[in-house]
Amino acid sequence: MRSIFACLFLIFLSACSLGPDTDALRTDIEQRLEFALSKDVVELVSLERRGSQKDTRAPAAEDQRIIYFDAALKLKRDIDFSAWNAPGVAGLVSSLGAGPKGMSGITSGGNKAGDVITAHGTALYRRDGQRWVTVAPAGYQPPVAPGFATGSAEGIGAILAALRKVVDAFPRDSSPAQHAAIQEELATAQDNIQARLVRLANGYAIAAGAEHGQYLRVAKALFTERNSRGVPLITRGGEENLQLLRSGKVSLALAQGDAALDAYEGTGAFEGQGPHSVLRAIASLYPEPVHVLVRGDDTRASIADLRSSRVAIGEIGSASRTTALRVLEAHGLTLDDISAQELGLGAALLALQRNEVDAVFQVIGTPADSIRASLTSMPLRLLPLSTEAVSKLADEKRGYFPYVITKGTYPGQEHDIQTIGTAALLLTDATLSDAEVGALTRDIFEQGHDYSVLGSAQAAQISLATSRQGVSVPMHGAAIEALDRMSLPASVVDPGPTSTK
Repeated sequence: MRSIFACLFLIFLSACSLGPDTDALRTDIEQRLEFALSKDVVELVSLERRGSQKDTRAPAAEDQRIIYFDAALKLKRDIDFSAWNAPGVAGLVSSLGAGPKGMSGITSGGNKAGDVITAHGTALYRRDGQRWVTVAPAGYQPPVAPGFATGSAEGIGAILAALRKVVDAFPRDSSPAQHAAIQEELATAQDNIQARLVRLANGYAIAAGAEHGQYLRVAKALFTERNSRGVPLITRGGEENLQLLRSGKVSLALAQGDAALDAYEGTGAFEGQGPHSVLRAIASLYPEPVHVLVRGDDTRASIADLRSSRVAIGEIGSASRTTALRVLEAHGLTLDDISAQELGLGAALLALQRNEVDAVFQVIGTPADSIRASLTSMPLRLLPLSTEAVSKLADEKRGYFPYVITKGTYPGQEHDIQTIGTAALLLTDATLSDAEVGALTRDIFEQGHDYSVLGSAQAAQISLATSRQGVSVPMHGAAIEALDRMSLPASVVDPGPTSTK
């Protein structure tokens, strides 16, 4: 009998050593969801524990475990998770500790009551005596080229014949300038045809971002993961992307709205290069708010309190660094007032953990995976921007707008944080034809995409409703036309010629 009790006791201890049971896990997940999204949004209909493992990054004296689970959530009401400045996909991802491609069921254009969202989630727990205490959630099919609207079965042949008639009918005694104009137009047409055929064969080069970064993940969700002709390139980020687009090395680029405006006007980091006057936005994709992070036990309460502090402002040449300097200036601070550390986000967060810097600036979409990961090893707080600074920045710079990082966006974030945002823009220039830009726009904003399952929580925020929000440079005419047509009720849109086949 004693041996039976001993075995049962050992089994009990073994179970306890694997972290909380399913009921405790379920209670914690429900509380997180309610805090981030409110009671009337989702119901946790199922949760299945999938095992656990020891957290090897935990402090030596602590016993922490990462719990893996599968969850199914049923929506209680209609909701558009892509809405800006509202609890949405960021809170959902953070509550469940879901990683890239860890969620499915979030559809562009909005979800309906009764829809089911599934997630492969994680949660981090720390042993406190006999209890387990929650720490944090761990964690383009190319468009078909349009047919030639010639009304003739001859298609290309008919167009060439029409061009021949125009040229042959032109008076031979016309001025040299007129002859030159015809030659230039024909040469341009030839170049455009050849370039487009190459793009159809080899794909569109899109300047994306750093490896494992948000821009690259978004580009892959929009293009690579959907068997597209898009070819995302690894770069240092928005400012380099704009340089690559200007030099003709890529056809598309991702960049912050404020950096795009600087490039268009030839100011800021692009001063001395002259305006990039042919730069055009295809659309606004998602918001990128300014994050200002300090350690959880830091007594600083505002940006103004960073005077004489060690501040990671971003790498030289990064768009985020330029924005950080503007935010500091709006609060009455210059580089002379701080000890500036020019670090990228990953290195900056590590330095913050080691007490080598006091604050970190970053412009990034929510939820930022690197920030979520850092929260598993140290408490962090977000500092708000002052109301005066937000107004000043939004009034003086077309690329900025007031933004709120809503509570629950990050684990442990109990309050809304006032800041500014800039839009992540998809940009092009005169490289692509109107037909290509129109087709690309329609493909991205067509309803029903589940970008979250393709690995990007930020791409899941892409919406027709916000496709022009925060756009800081002129939009491409073909993109405007495509978005206008998509915004019309189906009964109003001209379906075009009807096939008789």
